[in-house]
Amino acid sequence: ATPRCSARQLVREALERYGLNPDDFGQFALCDVVGRPGGAGGGSGGWQGEHLREVGDWERPLLLQELWKPKAGWSRRFEIRRRQELERGG
Repeated sequence: ATPRCSARQLVREALERYGLNPDDFGQFALCDVVGRPGGAGGGSGGWQGEHLREVGDWERPLLLQELWKPKAGWSRRFEIRRRQELERGG
């Protein structure tokens, strides 16, 4: 992945890497998830996403990552989710 790659390209590449049909990329979305270690309860272990935003197909995730950093104590990661789950609010 490079800063010039779009979210759509990254989803397609991830599907291919994990043995799924890359032509199904339209069923999936890249999401920008901000959370904290241990989650909202502050417990030990794990990571709990607290804020999720679907990244637009033509946005450039690595560029977003360079330009916007979460506040101290928070971290971010990108996750691939099924669009159907996002539409249901899951």
